[in-house]
Amino acid sequence: MKKISLFYIFLIFLFVLFLGFILQSGQTLESEKENQTASQTLPVNSADSKKASVKVNAERPDFLDLPAMGKIFSGHLKQPLSRLLLQLIVIMLAARFFGKLATWVGQPVVIGEILAGILLGPSLLGILFPEGFSLLFPKESLSTLQILSQLGLLLFMFVIGMELDLKILKNQAESAVVISHSSIMFPFLLGAGLAYFLYVPLAPAGVDFAAFCLFMGIGMSITAFPVLARIILERGWTKTTLGSLALTAAAADDVTAWCILAIVVTIVNAGSFSSGILTILMSITYMLVMWKGILPLMRRAGNLYTTKESMTKTISAFFFLFIFLSSWITEIIGIHALFGAFLAGVVMPDKKELRTNLVDKIEDFSLTVLLPLFFAFTGLRTKFGLLSSSGLWPVFFIILFVAILGKLGGSAVAAKISGKNWKDSLSVGILMNTRGLMELIVLNIGYDLGILSEEIFSMMVLMALTTTIMTGPGLKLVEWFFSQEKSVTSKKTETDIIISFAQHTRGLELLKIAYGLFPEKKKEREVTAVHLSPDSNISETHAEKYESSSFTPLKELSKELNIRLNTIYKTSTNITKDIIRIIGDGNYKLLLIGAARSFFSDDILSGKIRTILSETNCNAGILFSSHLEDVKNIQILFGGEKDLNLLQIARRLAGNYNSKLSLVSLNGSVDLLPLKIKQALKKEKIKPLPFGSNASEWKQFDLILCDLDFWENNPEFRVKELPKGGGLLLIRSVDDFFLEG
Repeated sequence: MKKISLFYIFLIFLFVLFLGFILQSGQTLESEKENQTASQTLPVNSADSKKASVKVNAERPDFLDLPAMGKIFSGHLKQPLSRLLLQLIVIMLAARFFGKLATWVGQPVVIGEILAGILLGPSLLGILFPEGFSLLFPKESLSTLQILSQLGLLLFMFVIGMELDLKILKNQAESAVVISHSSIMFPFLLGAGLAYFLYVPLAPAGVDFAAFCLFMGIGMSITAFPVLARIILERGWTKTTLGSLALTAAAADDVTAWCILAIVVTIVNAGSFSSGILTILMSITYMLVMWKGILPLMRRAGNLYTTKESMTKTISAFFFLFIFLSSWITEIIGIHALFGAFLAGVVMPDKKELRTNLVDKIEDFSLTVLLPLFFAFTGLRTKFGLLSSSGLWPVFFIILFVAILGKLGGSAVAAKISGKNWKDSLSVGILMNTRGLMELIVLNIGYDLGILSEEIFSMMVLMALTTTIMTGPGLKLVEWFFSQEKSVTSKKTETDIIISFAQHTRGLELLKIAYGLFPEKKKEREVTAVHLSPDSNISETHAEKYESSSFTPLKELSKELNIRLNTIYKTSTNITKDIIRIIGDGNYKLLLIGAARSFFSDDILSGKIRTILSETNCNAGILFSSHLEDVKNIQILFGGEKDLNLLQIARRLAGNYNSKLSLVSLNGSVDLLPLKIKQALKKEKIKPLPFGSNASEWKQFDLILCDLDFWENNPEFRVKELPKGGGLLLIRSVDDFFLEG
């Protein structure tokens, strides 16, 4: 044993020995300390002091005193920090689970997160497990939860303000503003009219009709810009006329609605129209200062801090300080802190690099940790049981009908008048009817101000959830109904080869393989490249960044190889399903897709690839590689005469890349070939190589070709490891594409 090890053991022994001696000796000091304390304390308090001492000692349970230890741990659980951490764990797990569940049924993630918050509240958890609900969300913990959720909302609204591209408003101002304002005025008036009938039976006591009326109007008028933007991004409509129009109208809707909300909150807080004039003037003054004074300064900052290197902690702290300062100013003015955060985002520099760096710092934490707290807090306020106990379900359906009629109908009619066909008009109306998170923010503001009762709040939350859920099915219904017309997504691609990849490095490898699989004499080589981002919460700014980073290297390589490259990019909540749909929409003769070992298995054909292969019927090539570079040495795992098709494919690759061909004979399969074929192989200088652990020559390859069925059914011949720069291409051939010349 080394000296250092012996010294370490000796050191531990000394530490335990002397610590035990000190602790044992110190126990004799306890009685001396008690005597000293007793002599310094008044006689009246001496008994209490002894009782306290006895109590402290009594609270130290024996090692096997399980009930006493249970009480101690129960006390630890009820500590504010412990309870908050448990709330965070439960809320995040529920949000992730229901968010994933929502994507499986074709809904935005935010729907699942909102539903998780509602189910954790008194509407479900409080009914099924009241003891657990009381333990998890006691009343004294709600104030902490509310403050943290508000902090998350501030950061979220700042990001929304940054994502709002004001240039879009300038480019399509006319029709977008008309559609946007129609989608505000129609539902606002209908909501105000509905308030006339709901005020007496359902408005809280002491609330002015004007305040109740204005909040019902604004509650009907909100569109969830972030949810709408992500739906358009998921559907790949960002570069279409319909998608651009809906985004622009929603952006104009957001700006207008938040300005109206600020005015409404000002009037409500001031108590009357006349007393609110000063607050409105202060709000307008602040917006002018931000627009005319802060915006130019932010533009200068945008020219300086465009890289992660320049974004030091001091600079990052400055931007966070700006968010909180703007929020604080609008809060003390009286128009709510969220408006200040939103305005701070709007005046941020129009520099993608700076915005991306800030979003990277803010979005993940605010979206995954703090924002679900807001959903949970909203769920704690939502009591659907009130609708049944008070017989309010008919009232809810009236609210839902008015909300859909005003928002969807107003937007669709305005879009039709602006010159759109009925299909696009109804699609715009359905998209604008999406309320989502933004509606919940407005409702919580109204609830905090005491304007909305528990019953109205619960019905409006359910309305927001319903109108957001119906967006996806509504768009599908419109597409089905107008199936005879040209759909915005019906462009049929007629390229021979489609490649699908996750990382651009794998995309480059697949593009090289695609080039090699075209017939040598083919002049027009066309490939469609597909890259899907596996997250519906990706912002449009990040999506553009990912699209550029994924396809720019491929476009450069395609120019070198003289290939015309088509690109398809979108965010996806179900990549496998979307790839299958894209293949079905096109006219592709060959699918090339990358493979990799999964986290839990060495199987390179993951469940996704197997599903894609089972639900598509085109030729397919699955590439498993280790940084494939050159294709100069091609070898075929040859299992018999049926693999002669592989030889044709290898010949095409070798012809395009001027490569050397070899056959790896499995179980002497080459020896069993007809003499004519063996003579042809000899004439072409295609060398048969033995398979085995001692046959090192066959392992010196750039690319190995193998039939997919043979690979699946003969695990003993699988290549366990690939050398750096090597690749394995599994081929599924279903027609004569590889034999075309």
